[in-house]
Amino acid sequence: MTLRADVHQMMCDRPATRVWLTALASGARDFDELATAAGLTPLGRAWVEIDRGRAERFLAGLLRFDLAYKSEVMTQHRADWLAGEFVRAFGRYDVRFATNSPDLPDRTAFGWDPATEHTFDAGLAVIGTMGSAIYWVADED
Repeated sequence: MTLRADVHQMMCDRPATRVWLTALASGARDFDELATAAGLTPLGRAWVEIDRGRAERFLAGLLRFDLAYKSEVMTQHRADWLAGEFVRAFGRYDVRFATNSPDLPDRTAFGWDPATEHTFDAGLAVIGTMGSAIYWVADED
């Protein structure tokens, strides 16, 4: 996985209580191993595996909106571009995506299984042959 430095920086600059962006060049066996490497609580059976399209939509919503109040913290154009760059960094084949919610973070009804001690948290975990990474955001109200 090769993520451009400017993309990495813009993703980390998203206003939040805390942002995690952890990459493992050697990859991870499963999503819990990846979460542990990032310092997050493993979710076990609570991981929600999603397809590439939903992964991009999920990440774009997470980048664009605050989890507590759904206020915009980044323009849609930038959020869509960053989400696309992140997902494409893993190649097109043999890539798995998972998150902690069956819902999209930019929707009013948003339920999740927490991976942190913060009031709100959500993220995207990616495992592929080109490496693994996790992008996670925590917000407070």
